[in-house]
Amino acid sequence: MKLIAAFGFVAGLVIIFVGHPVSADEPDVTCTRARSCTVTAQKPARATRPSPNVGRQHDHQQGGNDRIREARKEVSAAMATYDRQFARYNRCVLTFNPSTSAAGCGNMPTAPNPPQFRTDTFSGPGSQITAGQAAAIAVARLQLPTIAPGIGPSPDLNPWNMAAVGYPLWLWADGPTHVGPISDAVAGLSVSLDAKVSSLTFRMGDGHTVTCAGSGRPWTTAVQPGAKSPSCGYSYAKPSLPKDNYTVAAIANWAVTWTSNGQSGVINVPAVDTTELPVGELQVLVR
Repeated sequence: MKLIAAFGFVAGLVIIFVGHPVSADEPDVTCTRARSCTVTAQKPARATRPSPNVGRQHDHQQGGNDRIREARKEVSAAMATYDRQFARYNRCVLTFNPSTSAAGCGNMPTAPNPPQFRTDTFSGPGSQITAGQAAAIAVARLQLPTIAPGIGPSPDLNPWNMAAVGYPLWLWADGPTHVGPISDAVAGLSVSLDAKVSSLTFRMGDGHTVTCAGSGRPWTTAVQPGAKSPSCGYSYAKPSLPKDNYTVAAIANWAVTWTSNGQSGVINVPAVDTTELPVGELQVLVR
């Protein structure tokens, strides 16, 4: 823009006007000893324009917050569904009696599958799930083994191939009773798991139930004939033969201790398995 200069004489002073008459705000006046003054018009201050990156940063942050909220919704919905399925499974196992009724749970209760999420659900800060949710998913992934009912002495060891009414039987968990410690990673959280069988519940097939602490003690050939189990045992009062066998269900109650992100807890998971047991009466003839 070209400067516009104007000269004037006021009270003997030579005044020179230099500036931008249209856009000037308050003028600056400078005078010399020669009684000459110069008036310079100031340009108005330019308005500061926001950086174009500010809007983009805001939109990016807002988008990140929206994604985190959606991820948390997805996690909450999936965990709620899994919790309902797991509660139903627990009820089925605890009431499962194959000899009388399947309690509406089918021939054998099946544990639900762990929740599944998109690979990008947990990407980015603030989208991680809680330690308890991570532990629940890790426990579901663990796939604890079912444990067959251990019953001794085995009917295969006697010439009648059956258990006898009134004879003391030993009951135990015939399978692994300790899993771990193992580690898993869920949504960026490290989870440590250690599982042990805390108790056993036996549905004996004749309408009776036996619950024992721990995993029982296996019967061996070193046991004196007729000796009762010191931890978990049973004697049948009536035979299953000649009509059928008793279906014995063993419910192993797993206590899974978890540790994650400075927190810890215990999740109880039941597992069930069955076996067939023929039980008959032995007749003793006395002459």
